[in-house]
Amino acid sequence: MLDNTLKQKFACNYVSVREAFLHLDADHDGFIEVEDILRYFKPEDNIDYQDLKKLMVDKDAKHEGRIGYTDFSNWLGGAIQQVSGFYFRHDSIKNPEYEKAERLL
Repeated sequence: MLDNTLKQKFACNYVSVREAFLHLDADHDGFIEVEDILRYFKPEDNIDYQDLKKLMVDKDAKHEGRIGYTDFSNWLGGAIQQVSGFYFRHDSIKNPEYEKAERLL
């Protein structure tokens, strides 16, 4: 149920998986964590922290509970259009590709 709710909300609000990932990854560390998704949802959405944590551990290939771009794309790629060739820089807080995308929006 939660999985479908997330997919529907992301599909309604984002054009691509890349756009969703970059928006959710507020600290630009290359991973989306439970807090990143909870920050996106409004309090009235009533997303349970523990349910979301379990879902994210399940969707994470390493089962650490934080999702990189590849796992995020595999999870939501059917709900949101995938963009091939996306390269995420993990070597700094600044992400030129993100900044370029933000200017285009």
